[in-house]
Amino acid sequence: MKLKNAPNDLQSMAQDGDAILRSLQNKSLPIVDLMIRESLQNSLDATLPNVENTIVDFNIGKFNSHELSAHLEGIENKLNERYEGLEDFISIGDKNTHGLTGDFRSNNAYELNKSNFYKLVFGIGKNQEAEGAGGSWGLGKTSYFRIGAGIVIYYTRVKNGEEYEERLIASLIESPKEESRLLPHNVRGIAWWGEYGNEATDDRIFPLTDKDQISEILKIFNLTNYENEETGTTIIIPYIKNMQKNNEDNDLYPWEKDKELAIKYAIQRWYNPRLNNFEYNHFLGNSKLIARVNSEPLIDEYNIEQFFKIMRDLYTSALSTKPQEKSINVKPIYLKRNGMKQPSEIPVGHVAFKEATKEELEMVAPNNRFSPLQLIGYKNDKKIEDNNSKIIAYCRKPGMIVEYSVDGEWAPKANLLNNNNLLLGFFVPNSNGELTTKFENEGYNYLEQYLRATENADHANWIDEDGFGIIQRMKTTTSKVINDFYQGGDNEKQSSATSGISRKFGKMFLPPKNYGRTSTNKKLDNKNTRTSTTKNRLADINVLTSEPINENRVKVTFKASIKGTSLNAIFLEVLTQEKKMTKKDWEKNMGDALAFPFEISDIFVDEINGDPYRLPYTQIDDSRVRVFQNDNSEFIIESLVEEKIELTGSMIINTKTFSFIPNISIASNKYSENGDELD
Repeated sequence: MKLKNAPNDLQSMAQDGDAILRSLQNKSLPIVDLMIRESLQNSLDATLPNVENTIVDFNIGKFNSHELSAHLEGIENKLNERYEGLEDFISIGDKNTHGLTGDFRSNNAYELNKSNFYKLVFGIGKNQEAEGAGGSWGLGKTSYFRIGAGIVIYYTRVKNGEEYEERLIASLIESPKEESRLLPHNVRGIAWWGEYGNEATDDRIFPLTDKDQISEILKIFNLTNYENEETGTTIIIPYIKNMQKNNEDNDLYPWEKDKELAIKYAIQRWYNPRLNNFEYNHFLGNSKLIARVNSEPLIDEYNIEQFFKIMRDLYTSALSTKPQEKSINVKPIYLKRNGMKQPSEIPVGHVAFKEATKEELEMVAPNNRFSPLQLIGYKNDKKIEDNNSKIIAYCRKPGMIVEYSVDGEWAPKANLLNNNNLLLGFFVPNSNGELTTKFENEGYNYLEQYLRATENADHANWIDEDGFGIIQRMKTTTSKVINDFYQGGDNEKQSSATSGISRKFGKMFLPPKNYGRTSTNKKLDNKNTRTSTTKNRLADINVLTSEPINENRVKVTFKASIKGTSLNAIFLEVLTQEKKMTKKDWEKNMGDALAFPFEISDIFVDEINGDPYRLPYTQIDDSRVRVFQNDNSEFIIESLVEEKIELTGSMIINTKTFSFIPNISIASNKYSENGDELD
């Protein structure tokens, strides 16, 4: 690709690379958190209308530096001297989005200012115009340049009319004050790589648009072009350095030492309101977020921290104004004046909050999870040990948490809770609420518009504009509402506390749930009957052997025991930390974003009640049993006689990923089931 150095007009007010890299105000968050916040916000803002999911894939891998340097005119030798072999990269690719649309060849400043491609690649601080968007295009993207060597590659596929167009361009931002800079003669530290137009007098740089040329660069990172009707954007950041930059504490948590874990935790930390949240989609009409890291999806039952699931429940409770479970309290926040148009009737928002124990947060054995304070990056050892802080999160319509306020203005100062318990809360503003004339005169018709305008480029807090004070009053009122609830100024306090005490004493004096029950299927006759009968489980299955055929196929032999005249399904599940997910559970959680990872094929029946067959199930002709398959995740054994049936056989399990473990279960028409995990 051809190089273009940013021009240096001494009479212009153009920034240099050093100023741009310092323009992102946040110095407290790790650089990986800033990258996650910015990249996901851009993807979500670009989501296509009326789609249920925005899918974002993060890939962490290695690439051959010499293959890349050959495409970057002007710095090839520098890169070859500095990087000799395989280097780290991160790519962030989204689907179900528009891609970086807009004109990039126009000479008209107005047209370019409407172009998302132009604003992201060439602009700094250009605002997104869409209602409910996350913020500006330019300042937040500096995190991309700070996490690596300063090189960022933008690849996108857009739809122009009835045609699709691919675009790829690379950019560099580095400090011209650095001695080790890649372009020592570039006085501004800013450059781009692409291709020039056909006119000799045109010094503008344009993206590559040839699919084959783009594919050649993507292959360096083991990435592929968008295909068919796909549109979206992929950002590639080569030469990854320290992802914890800005974090001066040397005592890092385990997820801060591993690139893949750092990204997984950052996604949960800042986007738990929108991650896999069907209710978000239902109430706001926006897409929910599906995120994958190195092809592994973030799924509630598999790899999402308990604390972040609780925070999402609190968010959904405040958004819907209805508690998601009994221990959550939801309260409206009213401002008496200078806020909403009808301040006594229209709340400025809702706060959902609860008291959380170590047991509920799974901080005790056997899980021994980290404290919520640690999970949000807090490093105060005493507060972590005391475990009685008040953590209040808040966010706007896009679903990115702006901040976790720890023992701050959003919560009361008094000690309200039992020792070693945390107060967790979430404030959700009334985004569509109309503001008073004072705000309208300044261009803010709705609360969402005002809050968006008060955020810094890193979206890390809300700061009132002079003369308004609505945010400060939100904090003060929210704190008072929570305090009144726990100090007795709220009518609902007594019943809530009573139920809490009842639960505590109930655990002490009553047997646990399911005490005295067995795994057998019992049926009790009426009171006049002297005895009760016990039936054994209707169906059972045991895995006898599992033999790998290749990296994607495993042969499993099994023995199924079933009762007479019954319909029995042998099916696959995904084994997770908390439960086993059937295909139906999986599709409910993942939708169309990721297919169920396992399939059954090549089913053979070896024996039925000791009679040998060793035939494919389709060739079995036996008056006692019928075997058939309706879905590739299961097959059915129907018993046609009254006697018990024992059937041995084999099947092939095909796997599409190595991220999950399959489990084989059997369920009869009486809904009793049992299963075996595959080692």
